[in-house]
Amino acid sequence: MPEIKVELEGKEISIPIKKQSIRVDSLLKKLSIYPETAVVVKGKELLCDDDRINNGEKVKIIVATSKG
Repeated sequence: MPEIKVELEGKEISIPIKKQSIRVDSLLKKLSIYPETAVVVKGKELLCDDDRINNGEKVKIIVATSKG
């Protein structure tokens, strides 16, 4: 089964995907993360909601938190 690696809060997890790629917004929805509160980075590239992450690739998700 295709999967991608996700680094989130200092931990690396494998996320199974149904096809050979997944859109960034679909990945965030799958992880119950609001797209407005997170950025997704692949290598040194900041990804947009409609960018695709391919099978076997690794991304880092950084979630912004408010301390107000």
